[in-house]
Amino acid sequence: MRKFSINRSKKSTGPTDDQIKRQKDFSRLSDEYERLYKRPKHPLYKNRKLFLYILLLGLILYLIFFESKK
Repeated sequence: MRKFSINRSKKSTGPTDDQIKRQKDFSRLSDEYERLYKRPKHPLYKNRKLFLYILLLGLILYLIFFESKK
């Protein structure tokens, strides 16, 4: 169980005016959010290793399929 303590000092624990002004720039804030939480979307053909892996897998499946027909 957590132990909580009560802050009895009269000092404000909220954000300062400078911190509030920094967060008012929504375009910068949304750019930072996208950079942190959204994965970059790269096309399949730009990822060389994955593209080569899928190509080889397709080629192997193609060869297996036509060899089994004979």
